[in-house]
Amino acid sequence: MTKPITGQYEYTHSSGVGLDYFTSRVDRIILQANGQFVYIVQERSRLANAAQSVMSGQQVATNAPEIRREGSYTTQGNVITFHFDDGTQDQGQVAWNGGGIQFGPNFFNKVSDSTLLPPTHRLKKDMDDIAKGLKIASTIGGMAVKAAKTIHDTVQSTQEPGIGPAKSSPPAQPAQSAQPAQPSSAPAQQVQSPPPAYTTPAPPVQNTPTPPTQRDQETLFCDQCGARVRPGKRFCNNCGAQLP
Repeated sequence: MTKPITGQYEYTHSSGVGLDYFTSRVDRIILQANGQFVYIVQERSRLANAAQSVMSGQQVATNAPEIRREGSYTTQGNVITFHFDDGTQDQGQVAWNGGGIQFGPNFFNKVSDSTLLPPTHRLKKDMDDIAKGLKIASTIGGMAVKAAKTIHDTVQSTQEPGIGPAKSSPPAQPAQSAQPAQPSSAPAQQVQSPPPAYTTPAPPVQNTPTPPTQRDQETLFCDQCGARVRPGKRFCNNCGAQLP
């Protein structure tokens, strides 16, 4: 074996769509120099975990849910035995060059000799995926804002004056005089005949006022402006309209 067995090992469950930081799962084995190990299994991808949080009505979670198991390990040749703290144990096979461990159906590649610091290649790839994800989110957000603005402008245009069916204007009201003509309070004076030429006094003639005819009663008010008119008038003194 050309490499020390201690360090970090990873197996990536790739989604095949890219952006592994969001869409894939990464299982890890950390072998420490004191004979202890940590086995970490990522249950769901960050994207799947966020979607499940939304569906359950909870706050969106961006972390990666993991199952962490610890214990001690021993090696004999290329065989490594894991003794878990819960009392179970399992075996794996170390590659002849120390480049990885076959554990169950998965082969864990060695990514770092350090047991504390994350591997540099993993950090770089995660940063690239995060930058691409932010760019995609910004693009989608910009498209959503543009679509919302278009809908808003369309709704506003239908509510502006001059758009839509024209409203009919109310019919014009006839003009009325600010101060209607005052009706005459005194009855019309009857013209008396001159006295006869003879000197014999005659009994006074009783003048009986003639009742207004049907025509006079119908023209007491002007049909156009509503002003009151004297009986017998042909034209309104207020607006000049011809009386019927």
